[in-house]
Amino acid sequence: MTSSPVPRQVRLNTLLSLSAADALGAATEFKTPAAIRAHYGDTFTDYQPGSVFGFAPGEATDDSQMVAATLLGYAKQQGLEGVLAGLQDWIATGPPDVGGLTRDALRKRGLDGGARAWASSNFQSAGNGGLMRIAAVWIAGYTEEELAHESALVTALTHADPRCVHASVFFTAFLDALHRGTEYTDAAELALKVMDNLDARAVLLERDVFTVSGREAINTFHAQDRDARTQVRARVRDGLAGNIHSQSGYVLDTLQAAVAHARADSWQACVEPAVLLGNDSDTVACVVGAVAGARGLSVPPHLLPPLRLGHSWAGWQREWSCAEGFEDLLKS
Repeated sequence: MTSSPVPRQVRLNTLLSLSAADALGAATEFKTPAAIRAHYGDTFTDYQPGSVFGFAPGEATDDSQMVAATLLGYAKQQGLEGVLAGLQDWIATGPPDVGGLTRDALRKRGLDGGARAWASSNFQSAGNGGLMRIAAVWIAGYTEEELAHESALVTALTHADPRCVHASVFFTAFLDALHRGTEYTDAAELALKVMDNLDARAVLLERDVFTVSGREAINTFHAQDRDARTQVRARVRDGLAGNIHSQSGYVLDTLQAAVAHARADSWQACVEPAVLLGNDSDTVACVVGAVAGARGLSVPPHLLPPLRLGHSWAGWQREWSCAEGFEDLLKS
């Protein structure tokens, strides 16, 4: 990894932004919009109790935890092996909220754990567990030339379905284009070109994320690759038009909803609708928060002092303030 062209403060602000949005969404996760409005009202401007996983107000969930774990992994050992070690250190401590495919993949040995977990799902599982944490690659400081390759690899450690891989490649390119001041729709179109220009299958094969012994996974990825790109492209463009299909845990539902929400003019206007729609609201809000951060939108100041991660593991303590502790995750 070479020196990042993105200023350190921008990357720190994006990290804080996605975590604050995640922590707001923690209270409404898996609830319906009607239940949310009945309990919390029509606005959602501060951290609230009510998390189904017991996160206290101001505590971010597994989404932000995995971003932090990825950055801790990079600090421990550069490259993909470092990321895998960071994520495995995190899951070994029993976090309260882990997606099924993520858990399955990280309990396997080797860089091909994600491919083997995908095979175990009959090549059907395409959850948002890769997308929720992939902003970490951009925050880590990978250059524009390195970003697409690293995003594909880091996603496939747990989510090797081509829809997941291509969604992440698009997303980090989108963050990078937005940071550079590109208009929102133009940034999305540029990021889609980055996705289309990457031979993701070759990248995964080269780094043994797909191994020769996993030939069925290699062949399935190849067979689904073109359609997966088409689906990502369609969902991004639906999101640009303001259309939201669902806030489910399916990766393309999350991506479309995030693109739709994050078009707004202020941080609160981006994040609040995701929180109020419920379902997988913490993840959608987290992804929206990453976009808002890359755009330079400011997190409301009152949300930063109480912000914590809702889990402790070696290298991170639950009581640490994110506003203070996150400084240590950015080494350059």
